[in-house]
Amino acid sequence: MKRKKLLNTLTDLLNKERHKQRKHRDELEALLNKLEKKEIELEKKILKEKHERKQRRLRTELEIVKAQHEKGVKALQGLDES
Repeated sequence: MKRKKLLNTLTDLLNKERHKQRKHRDELEALLNKLEKKEIELEKKILKEKHERKQRRLRTELEIVKAQHEKGVKALQGLDES
């Protein structure tokens, strides 16, 4: 690593608030990836399901997961701005 990058890394580690914020951001990104995979999985299940009642239940669950994903993206954008 170059000197500037090493100094930035050291500053991040020494600055507890910045380190905490970066850790929170990383955890949020991981969670968003899991939610995205869950969305894809639910969409596939909906297409395979024959019973209308089960399809409705899966669609409701999919809507909830999509809403959570959108909220997470907004929160991540808020962290990027600060």
